Amino acid sequence: MPRKTKDNSKASAEETGLNGHAAKPAAKKASSPRKTASRKKSASQKATPRVSDEAIRTRAYFIAEQRERMSLPGDADSDWLEARRQLLAELGES
Repeated sequence: MPRKTKDNSKASAEETGLNGHAAKPAAKKASSPRKTASRKKSASQKATPRVSDEAIRTRAYFIAEQRERMSLPGDADSDWLEARRQLLAELGES
């Protein structure tokens, strides 16, 4: 009498995936250092200069003082925006 063979078709189909091929891990693309360095340079060139909140706060204080002395209309938000605009303009000229 012939021996019965073990049916591995179900187990192998589950292991290999739906199409019968084993799943392959995605290969990582190696990026060259030159490409990443050029991206960093271009990103930093496009980014706006950073101005600290403390510098804006100080400039806004003096703007508010001058505005109140001259009895000009305005509020703290407009002083903050004007201070930030002035500081960014100064950094752009340097």
